[in-house]
Amino acid sequence: MNQKNICNFVPRRDLADNIRCMHFVKETKIRRFTALQTESVYKVYLVTKGAGRYHTVECIRSLVPGDIFFSFPSQAFAIESEKEFEYMYISFLGTRAAHIMNQLKISQSNCYFHGVPHIADIWERSILIGEQFSDLASESALLYTFAQLGKTLLRQDDLQEEKRNPCSATKKYLEKHFHNTDFSMNKMSAALSYNPKYLSTVFKKTMGIGIIEYLNIIRIQHACTMISQGFTSVSDIATSCGFSDPQYFSRIFKAQLDISPREYIAQKNRQR
Repeated sequence: MNQKNICNFVPRRDLADNIRCMHFVKETKIRRFTALQTESVYKVYLVTKGAGRYHTVECIRSLVPGDIFFSFPSQAFAIESEKEFEYMYISFLGTRAAHIMNQLKISQSNCYFHGVPHIADIWERSILIGEQFSDLASESALLYTFAQLGKTLLRQDDLQEEKRNPCSATKKYLEKHFHNTDFSMNKMSAALSYNPKYLSTVFKKTMGIGIIEYLNIIRIQHACTMISQGFTSVSDIATSCGFSDPQYFSRIFKAQLDISPREYIAQKNRQR
């Protein structure tokens, strides 16, 4: 089995830049709405069962399983149970926590998130670790939640950017699907929700080349990478790069590099 190493470089941070978790709680008690209240800490909540409501001065938000929401120091809020309502929460403070929330643009006006993956399982397992290591468990669950929120928000930003920029969306699609031998303009246009003719016009005007020409550049670049890695079968390389016809692949390869794939393979073998 081929496995690839994963190496993520972790940014340095000031040791004084901290997070302190005070409570990690699974709440099943019925909450009646009487009045808004305030607290002196941040809290992040995860709805695990049933239905409820989150009241603030600005709005009332319905809550269902999978929802994540935040409350803030000195913010007036209340949580109300409706149907078999259960939730978990982590209360916390610290300059690092405030910095992360600022980075993710989490605020009193942007404090509710739905459908963030894998969070419930992590929280349920973390809270069972026990009191001896509750500080590590709660901080780990909190940081994982921030990381997943960041990933989700980044993906949403990317989707919004793609909607605003059809050329960027086309490039990302081609870079992801270049290896598909059944690629077609109609299929790509449908996936991106654009008219094929409009997409072609905008791409050519922005990039200076056509979509198929750009696609073939990506494919030939990938072919060169495969040859550098030791692949020698022209047919296998062609298929892996999205060409169903090896002869057509060879013509495109030579047109771009002024050398045939076989000559390029022989050249690379001599250099090894």
